[in-house]
Amino acid sequence: MEVPVIGFIPPIVGIDGEFNTFRLGIAFCKKIKPGDEVFLMDEKKRAVIGRAEVTKMDSGGLGEMCLVHANKNHTEVSGAAGEGAHERLFAYIQRIYGPHIATPQKKATVIYMRRLE
Repeated sequence: MEVPVIGFIPPIVGIDGEFNTFRLGIAFCKKIKPGDEVFLMDEKKRAVIGRAEVTKMDSGGLGEMCLVHANKNHTEVSGAAGEGAHERLFAYIQRIYGPHIATPQKKATVIYMRRLE
């Protein structure tokens, strides 16, 4: 069985322990489920940097998902998590994909993971 790969754009932060990552669309809902193992990849180097176990998943509108799950996102757990996390994460995703694509209504998948040694 092929192990799914989840890529991260450097600088890669907050992917130790338990964390989540946001993905636009719902494709990952069909590829993985809680209990699955995934590879973590550095998108710039195109190299596997670790493994993780999927612990939980959720999907819905990007705006709603940011409100519910931003505090546990890997970009937040390593830094200034808390007040305003959903706004910072939404703005970050818009910088990556553009505001015309990353709208509050755009479907998004949140993948919770636990890093494996």
